[in-house]
Amino acid sequence: MTERSNHLVLQGAKVQYASGKVVAPKPFDLDDVLARYIRLPDEARRAFLSVFSHSLTVDMRVALLDRPISDGDAARAWQINEWLHQLTSCFHPKSTRDASAEAALIRDIATVSFRYGLEAAIGRAVATAAGNTIAMRKALKGQPAG
Repeated sequence: MTERSNHLVLQGAKVQYASGKVVAPKPFDLDDVLARYIRLPDEARRAFLSVFSHSLTVDMRVALLDRPISDGDAARAWQINEWLHQLTSCFHPKSTRDASAEAALIRDIATVSFRYGLEAAIGRAVATAAGNTIAMRKALKGQPAG
């Protein structure tokens, strides 16, 4: 999970199977995902943002779970709350953000995530949201999801 030149590379969550085998997904270029995101219809973009936001609420819970809360965890929870504040404004029917501005917001969130050690959380959130919207739309149209 690195930022190479101007390409932001993230990775989804590792999966551990009952056999104990752990599989790490391949890293992905966020800009490739966002290029597909901006072509989604409004309803699918709202679904993407909803899944993305929901995933962040899980990471906020994790940051606040152990007591006492460290300064680092408090900073991560505060940052996630700020992102959620910005993301939820996209759901307002009179939002002035278009698809490109929403994609820019997601990219800005991913860029800042490295400062807070939240790049894995953002990678997981983007991968989950893309899997539930972009890949799903391609599957419904009979196209390969990759």
